[in-house]
Amino acid sequence: MASQNNRRRWWLGAACGLVVLLVGSAGVAWGLGWFERPEDPRVIEIGEMMQGMLERERQRQGPGTFFTAVERVAGIGAIALKASVLPENLRPRIMELGFDVMMQHMGDRADLYFALKTAEEREQFLDQELSQMDFMRSAFEAAGQPGGDRGERPEGPRGMRGSQERQNRFIKWVIDRTSPAERARLEEFITVIERRMDATGRARR
Repeated sequence: MASQNNRRRWWLGAACGLVVLLVGSAGVAWGLGWFERPEDPRVIEIGEMMQGMLERERQRQGPGTFFTAVERVAGIGAIALKASVLPENLRPRIMELGFDVMMQHMGDRADLYFALKTAEEREQFLDQELSQMDFMRSAFEAAGQPGGDRGERPEGPRGMRGSQERQNRFIKWVIDRTSPAERARLEEFITVIERRMDATGRARR
């Protein structure tokens, strides 16, 4: 019995020693930068600007207008200006934040679409979404971006997300962060948008 108690005390002592060692090692690793460091303040600021644009869009009531599109384009321009002066090592993080905000926005629009009960309501919703895309294109052109092609904008359905490399990164980002069911739902939403684009004679970009 005494031998068994001694073994228990030994294991308890060893376990406590291991915990102390791990905690101490973690502190050293943190000091040496082995763990992720806090987000750069410039990245935080840009992320907050992106999230602010998303929240304003969520609060918007009714269909978009040219003026709401101009406001969004101005916000995108301000974000792009701040991102353009960041060092190269921070820019991939900005792109990830942009992907995240875009996915939240697309998820919001999909939720609104699928919540509608009748085919007429859904068609009207799609037409409003496409009108907003038209307004955005016009607003970009008014801001000196012909055709609304900014290159750096990972925005919109297939064919509207910039370069092939950026599109591949976006696809990987989505796969890593969504379930198959979520991707299927989003794909269905994008498909109905594209079908409505074709039906109304809008060119895909």
